[in-house]
This record gives sequence, structure tokens and C-alpha cells, in this order.
Amino acid sequence: MTDHLKFSPDILRRLGEELVPDIDQGIVELVKNGYDADATTCKITLADPMSGNGSIAIIDDGIGMTGNQIRKGWLVIGRSDKAKGALTSKFKRVPVGDKGLGRLAALRLGNRVILTTRPASEPGKQYSTSLDWLEYEKADVVEDVALAIAETETDLPHGTEIRIEGIEARITRTTVNKLARSLLLLSDPFARFDDQLSNGRLKSTKRSRIIDPGFSANLLTMEFKDLQAKVGKSYFSDAEYRIQAELHANGNATFRIMDWKGEIVHEAMAGDTFHAPPFTFDLWVFVLSKDSFSTRSSTLSEVRDWLAELGGVHVYEDGIRVPPYGGEENDFLGLNLRRVRSPEVRPSTNTSVGRIKINNTDGSLIQKTDRIGYVENYAFGELKRACGEALDWAARILLKERERKREADKQSKKEKAAKATSDLERVLSKNFKPTERKKVDKAIQSYVKATEKEADSLREDLELYRSLATAGMISAVFAHEIGKPLGLIDNAIKGLIRLVPDEDQRKANARVGRIQTSRTRLSSFVSIPLRLLSKHKRRTGRIDVNRCIGSMVEMLEPISANYDTLITFKPSETGLFVNGTEALLDGIIINLILNSFNAFLRDNFEQDKRRIKIETWSDTTNILIRIEDNAGGIDGVSVEDIWLPGVTTVADGTGFGLTIVRDSIKDLNGTIRVDPITDFGGARFTISLRPMRELFGR
Repeated sequence: MTDHLKFSPDILRRLGEELVPDIDQGIVELVKNGYDADATTCKITLADPMSGNGSIAIIDDGIGMTGNQIRKGWLVIGRSDKAKGALTSKFKRVPVGDKGLGRLAALRLGNRVILTTRPASEPGKQYSTSLDWLEYEKADVVEDVALAIAETETDLPHGTEIRIEGIEARITRTTVNKLARSLLLLSDPFARFDDQLSNGRLKSTKRSRIIDPGFSANLLTMEFKDLQAKVGKSYFSDAEYRIQAELHANGNATFRIMDWKGEIVHEAMAGDTFHAPPFTFDLWVFVLSKDSFSTRSSTLSEVRDWLAELGGVHVYEDGIRVPPYGGEENDFLGLNLRRVRSPEVRPSTNTSVGRIKINNTDGSLIQKTDRIGYVENYAFGELKRACGEALDWAARILLKERERKREADKQSKKEKAAKATSDLERVLSKNFKPTERKKVDKAIQSYVKATEKEADSLREDLELYRSLATAGMISAVFAHEIGKPLGLIDNAIKGLIRLVPDEDQRKANARVGRIQTSRTRLSSFVSIPLRLLSKHKRRTGRIDVNRCIGSMVEMLEPISANYDTLITFKPSETGLFVNGTEALLDGIIINLILNSFNAFLRDNFEQDKRRIKIETWSDTTNILIRIEDNAGGIDGVSVEDIWLPGVTTVADGTGFGLTIVRDSIKDLNGTIRVDPITDFGGARFTISLRPMRELFGR
């Protein structure tokens, strides 16, 4: 007696839900089939997308399929009829699909699928079949549902149409926008600018005998047209510079920096070899400042909008985009982390757009089964390492150039100062008598001495804040790295709980709870430097004082619990707004709170109920912020000296906290008063800031 394996229809549903959970991703998978069929265009239409019973049609002008190809290829799941390493018959493209799983997952988006195809090899013939998923759900095994392939005569040209009906999920405007972006970026939108972006020193690629006209997918919606208009514009010539890495077949790499015209200004061979498929990495970097765009035809807002849609580093394997690279919040090359570690002349995902063109004919890069990214194998690691080294090399070159310019600028200023002194000496000698000249010289010397003292003071402040910036950058880097093991701790805790027998779950949860509490506190410590260094917090504008302080107090709750300290915040009943940056106000509040924490930890001081009170109000003239504690007050140092850098009563303290508070309040055009001891039992700091209405004369 013999038998064979059978599959329950449930496996079809599970594959559809787990492989392609999003509608936009499923449609893109079907569009890729058109590319593999040597299509030049693919049109996508949506009907009744918000009805809960909508339909989608994907129509391409590819070479189509014969009845035999439908039976032995399209209807066979888990195996594709595309031979490994083989190119498409007409345009010699590298096929994108390989297992047919993505197609199955996409077809499961609705209740019914209708396939209509006209093969180029059989003019005048049309084949069609349909899949009714409701019939499969009634069946015991997949093989019980018979599929008929109909053959008819036609006058229509070759191509394929797939219509998915009965889509229960509502296709929202957000989904349509995501789909539009995915389709626009699917076939390399940079390619149309390749001739414009190339330079004479780069070798052109050899073309096949039949030139591939390219592939484009069009979503027939207004959202697509609007986005297409944005993406279709070229602002590459507005880039300040361009970084390029070219990896050759022998593993050697060439790094380049080009100017806005595409001319090479720096070029070097990498010092190492890389075991990855050949690729070319280009990154266009923009300086988004008013000064940079003052002499250009493009506006700063236009380029910002363009980068918002196209920005990021996109990956194209043999001409087709591999998601999620270059998508929202995807920074697989670590541009932002590199910028945090060394902000000098480093691009971020908000100020650059890039492309990696990969020739993956050897198959060393393997896409995941769900088609979202590559498997993190050795070849992919080498690709990222090569791109990272190119970025680091470019940063070193650009930093050296900037230092040379800075030194040249210093020398130029010295020469101008010397010339100005000489000119002044000549004018004085010519226009003043010797007796009058002495008085003038004395006045000038007095002015010079006062200026030198001011310069010395500024140099000291510069050294202080360089030290603080270094400490802050190190903290931010460590905070970013600590986030990874924190995530592992969460997963490990969940795994451990599953191993504990049911009867011991209560005891285990009590112990695990303490670990999770400690993990939450550690996470709070980690988040502080990342929050303070956030770019948007350094933008000058209207600050909601109550919201800013409330957010900071909330973030510090796990930390205050660690210090056994209760922080109470009593905001004013009305809105309070000042002009400045959130970073300044955050720095003031957190340094004063940390100052109280340290005061509670002093030797020979005990306080059973540690408390910190924060209040805000307006006295019609100024905005007032009061922070006080019951930590025993200021002792061991005069009130005048607490603002000096390095002055501290804590053994391991830096003495910088109150210095930052003082300078930050000055930058906000405010003042601060301190009461060393109050009835509450500690020091009180009262900050006075000018409200925003006064700054605008209202």
C-alpha cells in the first residue's frame, strides 16, 4: 500500500498571512513577476479600496505564459520554473523571484484570483484560470480542489493580468501612499539620471544586443501622480559632494569623493579586500542651510521635501529594489550612529540619499523568505563593511580638508589683524601730535587688554564645553550600544519564565519582577543622553515650559525611584511659553534635579522622605520656575562659588552641572536666584524667564 503527502488548506492561509502581512508588499511581489516576464510597464488599479470588498488588478505587457507554464510553474508553490543563474529570454534580466512563495502570499490577499495571460510564443491565444480560496477552505486537502485552465482566441497583444477580488481589508490612504512609494522605488529611479551622474573616468557597463528599455510600475491613483512628480525631479546637482565605493569582482574596492559636477576630487584604493558580489555605492550629501542654497535655483524646502520622499540608502539587486533598505527609519549602514560618534562632516539619513547597485549573479546574497531584506550572512556583512569603510575614509578626507581651511582662515585673520594694526599706526602717526598720541595709545592699549581678557574667558568656556561635548558624545554612543543587550535581557526573561513549572510561576515572577524593574531604571539612564542630543531639541522656537518639564519628570520617574525620591510637579494653570531650544530647558531642569539627587547622597546626612518640588507660574512680567528639595541645603561652599566650573561638594562630582544651568539661563535671557536653605529643608532655585509674548512686543 502506498500513499503520498497531502497538505491542509490551512497551510495556504498561514503562508499568506505570515509571509506577506501587508497589502502593499503583496502587490509589489506580483509586480515583480511582471519584471521577470520581460515586461516594460505594469499598471495597478484599485477598485472600491475602502469598501471591505475591494479588488486589485495588476496588468503587464510581458511575454505571458502558456498553458503548460501555468500548470508546471505558476500553480506549483515552493518551486519556480526559473533556472538558477538563467537570465530572462528577451532582455536578459536576472529574475527576481525564485520559489513562488511571494506570489502565493500575494494572491491570498483576497477571496478570489483570476489569471488571464497571452503568451508571446503563441500569438492569438489566451489562457485563464481562477483560484477560489473559499473553495479551498471547504476542502480537506489542497489536492481536492480541481483547477481548470481555459484556452480562447484573442486579438490582444501578449501580457498578463492578475485580478484579486474580495479583499476584506480596507486599503487606507496610508497604505496607498506606502504602495505608491514602493512602486516608484521598485525599479531604480536613479537609473534615468545615470548618464547625468556618471563621469568620464568610470567605465560604462556593456549592453546586451537587445537593449533593455527598463521597467516601470504605475499605480493609477492621484497619490501616485503627486509622489511621482516629487520623485521625478532631480536635485543631485544640489548635493555638496558625493561619496562612491566601487567593489570589483576580484574583491578590491575603489573609494571616491566627487564634487557636485561629478568630477573626482579624491580617489584611493581600499586597504583591504571584501568578499561580496560586485557593487557600486553612491551617496549624495546635502548641506541643508540657507547659506548653502542662497545662490542656487532650487529652494531649501524643495530639496527637504525631495529627501523626505527619496532619502536613505536604497539597495537595488540587478535593477530591482530590495526592501526595507532606504525605507522609513531604516539605517542599515549606521549613518546616524556614525554621525553621533563623530558629528564632524558626517551625513545622516535626513541629509543624504544613496543607492547600492548590486550584481548578484553568483547568488551569494540571499533574500529572506518574506522578501524583506537579506539574510545576514557573510557576504552581506562584507557589503556593509565595505560601505562603512568608504564612509569612514571620506570622513577622514573631508575632516582634513576642513582643518586645512580652518587653519588657512586663522592665518588669514592674523594677517588682516596685522595689516589693520599697521594701517592704524600709519593713520595715528599722520593725524596726531606726539602729546595727543600718548593719550590715544593709552586708550587703545586699555581697549586691547579688555578685549584679550574677554577672548581668554571665551577660550576657557570653549575648553569647558568641548570637555562636556566629549563626555556627552561618549554617553550617547554607550547608550545606543546598551540598548541591544537590554533587548536581549527582555527576550531572555521571557524564555526563562516559559521554562518555569506552573506551580513555581508566582515565585519566579516575583524575582523576575525585580530584574525587570532594574532593567527599566537602566533603560531610563540610557535614554537621557539620547534625548538631550536629539536634533529637533536644538531647534530654536516656541517652547511649552510645562510640557517640557512634565516630560522630563516623567522620564526620570524610574531614576527617582532608584534614589527613593519623590518628584512632584505643580504646573501653572495657564500655558507658559518662552523662545529658545528645548535642549537648553531640558539641561537646566535635569542638572538641578541631579544636583538634588547628589545632595541626598552626602555623607552624614539622612532624609527618610526625600522630596523634590517643581512649580511654574507667571507674575504677569516673567515666567518663574521653582525647584527645591529637602536635602539639607547648600553647605561647605559659598553661594557665589557654586556656579564656577569644577566646584563641587560631591566626592566624584564634575562641578559642571550648575555652570551649565547658569549659562543656559543666560542664553534664554533669564536669571536665577538661589536660597541656600528654606523651611522645606533644602536649597531653592528660582528661575525667571521672559515670556514669548514680550519677545514679540505683545
